[in-house]
Amino acid sequence: MELNGIKKQIKNKIMKAIQITKTGGADVLTYQEVNRPTPKAGQVLVKIHAAPVNFIDTIIREGNMPPGMMPELPFIPGVEGSGVIADANGTDLKEGSKVAFLGVIGSSAYAEYALVDADKLVVLEDTTDLLEAAVIPVNYFTAYHMLKNVAKVEAGKTALIYAASGGVGTALVQIAKLLNLNIVALERRDEKVTNALNMGANFAFNTTDENWKAQVKEAIGENSIDYVFNPVVGNSIKDDLELLAPLGHIVIFGFLAGLGNFNLMEESVKYFGKAPSISFSEIYATFTNKYEVVDQGLKQLYEWLAEGKISPVYETMPLSEAKAAHEKIQAGLVRGKLLLTNE
Repeated sequence: MELNGIKKQIKNKIMKAIQITKTGGADVLTYQEVNRPTPKAGQVLVKIHAAPVNFIDTIIREGNMPPGMMPELPFIPGVEGSGVIADANGTDLKEGSKVAFLGVIGSSAYAEYALVDADKLVVLEDTTDLLEAAVIPVNYFTAYHMLKNVAKVEAGKTALIYAASGGVGTALVQIAKLLNLNIVALERRDEKVTNALNMGANFAFNTTDENWKAQVKEAIGENSIDYVFNPVVGNSIKDDLELLAPLGHIVIFGFLAGLGNFNLMEESVKYFGKAPSISFSEIYATFTNKYEVVDQGLKQLYEWLAEGKISPVYETMPLSEAKAAHEKIQAGLVRGKLLLTNE
């Protein structure tokens, strides 16, 4: 939409959005008219082009956030997005500029318009594809941060990547290839194993096969995994420690399978001779306490996007179909990123 068209539209104080008035299943997501927000000092109004769906959106929707992290009801979901500046609100930014952002929890991106702090926007080149741009903030920064800042990976070493066809997994594979790592991908469906190989993984295995660890060892040798990127945990970290190389590093960035039914300290001591490292990665800890790291990482990622070094994988659904989008992501049926779009 051209800038003049956007200006005409924002004269209307009403916009379409997905609103949650009570927590629960996907049915609580309602597509309705709400008041368009008005920027405060330091904020700009962004006309949203694409709002990614993240698993954390489903956790918030269900009301399962840790104490103090749950937005007040009613609220509009969405923590990242891409679009065009509709109202620069006296900042140094220019109306009509293409932008993308990683926002705080409660950034309300599932809407036609959203407010974003001016200093948290990444201004994009005019030629940038806004759908591709929307995929970058959460998924690609999560992957970049774990590889570069948490694990501090070294070229030529081997990374084990869980859920390699998922949003963060796809980003991990692409960036790991850029950083010259050998990639071992893990999936739970044969078609996703094939997809991981097509994306460039050196090896890929289906963890529903009870012999998958033996297959990994046969393919790359005993104790040959230098880095593990695990959003699953549960009891899976036992497998990670078994496969890990001496001085290897496990990065945990989610608990989709819970905490497991074992004592992590006791299990780790069994592999004391390897001197393993275990780290946790949660991007909002960095966002809140050291945003310059986020800013630096996002700018690098958008440079790589402009240079064609990374290729976001995504699919789209209209904003009005947010309910179906949440059901799809929770069923594990999304390859790459799922974007809600305003047309």
